[in-house]
Amino acid sequence: MVLKMGTKSLKSVQARVSEELYEEIDKRIESGMYASKSEVIREALRKLFAEQSRNFLRELAEEKDLSEDEMLEEWIKVREGA
Repeated sequence: MVLKMGTKSLKSVQARVSEELYEEIDKRIESGMYASKSEVIREALRKLFAEQSRNFLRELAEEKDLSEDEMLEEWIKVREGA
């Protein structure tokens, strides 16, 4: 199933979670932090992928003996197309 969210297409993914995780998701929805289970899961995945990317970049910087500032400067150059 594909849904539209603004200009983005959203695809459906099925996942099985423990009872404890399910209850935690419901608590966050009931508290008003999130509007739906999908929103909780999307946020969790975005945070997971961002954390993994940061860890990868830190490991790469360490391997290449670059400071985080030097790595950030390189990242900015890449984003600007320099």
